[in-house]
Amino acid sequence: MPLAPAPLLILLRLALPLPTALQLPTAIPLRTTLPLPLAFTPWQQLAAAVGGAAVAVLIAVHLTSVLRRGPRASVGQHITRAGAVYLLLTLAVAIVALHTKINFLVLLFGMLLSGLVLSFILSRLAMRKLGLERVVPEGVHAGTPFTIELRVANRKRLLATYGLAVRESLPAGLSAERAGGVAVALRPGEAASLPYRATAVRRGVYRLTSLVYSTRFPFGLFHQGRAREAPAELVVYPRLGEVSTEFLGRAQALALAQRRSRAALGDEEFRNLRDYRHGDNPRRIHWKSSAKLGRPLVRELEAVASERVFILLDTRAPASGDPALETAISFAATLARDLMLRGFFVSLAAYAPELVVTPPTKDPPGLRSLYETLARLEPAPRRALVELVGETRVRAGERVLTVATILRADDDAASAIGLLRAHQPRVLPVDVAAESFREHFLLA
Repeated sequence: MPLAPAPLLILLRLALPLPTALQLPTAIPLRTTLPLPLAFTPWQQLAAAVGGAAVAVLIAVHLTSVLRRGPRASVGQHITRAGAVYLLLTLAVAIVALHTKINFLVLLFGMLLSGLVLSFILSRLAMRKLGLERVVPEGVHAGTPFTIELRVANRKRLLATYGLAVRESLPAGLSAERAGGVAVALRPGEAASLPYRATAVRRGVYRLTSLVYSTRFPFGLFHQGRAREAPAELVVYPRLGEVSTEFLGRAQALALAQRRSRAALGDEEFRNLRDYRHGDNPRRIHWKSSAKLGRPLVRELEAVASERVFILLDTRAPASGDPALETAISFAATLARDLMLRGFFVSLAAYAPELVVTPPTKDPPGLRSLYETLARLEPAPRRALVELVGETRVRAGERVLTVATILRADDDAASAIGLLRAHQPRVLPVDVAAESFREHFLLA
């Protein structure tokens, strides 16, 4: 009784008509000494059917990968170009082996098919139990290269991971020659660091989202890719420049003069609270704290002993990224740094778009806080500069040197400068749009 041909043989006979001398038999007689049930089993047809099904699955995977476009192509699994060539070679060997029944070709087809299956399984196992982490630096300035570190760990107990590539897609404004790296080998329980250099075009807050990791281990026939959420916030401080020595000397001279005038007026500054002592001025009792603690406390004052500078920043720009606004912000950041290095206490006031006033400081943490305020600052096109000068928290900084950084010399700026000088004589206006501004400040 003739045996039914395998489905793959039927397809090959329909698609590839052969000469009469090479027509495929409807059944493959077996000459074997196996027991009767096994002797009549169509092993070659069964092997051909299994191989054909495996190749069909691989073709389906390849066609799916061909349809992928854009960022999705890096995530998931698909056959590489080398894998496609390998697959075509496997198909060619399979067709010739089934037509000729040469044992060597059948063995070669089995070896090629085993390589495909083995590559697929090992590439999937290599992607299991991997830990990823991103370390974002602090104190980054626009225009200055910095390092972002990607950390990857193999948490498998037995299997190693080879050729693991980790990368990320940077938001607009950040650039890197290669945003990621490759871990050549990760043994079980081993971790690796993959640093890369990046640069921010301008100040601001950049939000990093996901990391994409992939491998083509072991033979480069399959690409296995995964994406993992790793949200992080990168705060980029303003670009720094250089303030002229002449401008700094002028500011220092005005601040010293202002200090002498305050000392002559007997101005005193709050230092801390202490218990009331006999003979203390009752006017210095801090009633709110006294009521809370149940005993009288007085404010302890000290004479003015340090120079202070109050920087007013004009933010009447139409949109974020305005060149004049960015220049003014860089100037304010550089001026604050240089004045603190000279021993000044510096504070800043601006609309961002709500009112922001930083406390007077001259230490590194305070400077970083001022940088971060400038990094997060947004323009306030509808807030007038004269409105900023009239704020209560800004008026509290009277009788200190005030550096008013303005974007343009108009009626609003003139009114604001006039209001400042009405309360204290030492005001140093800086117009970033003026030609003379280039003599006092140069961006790095």
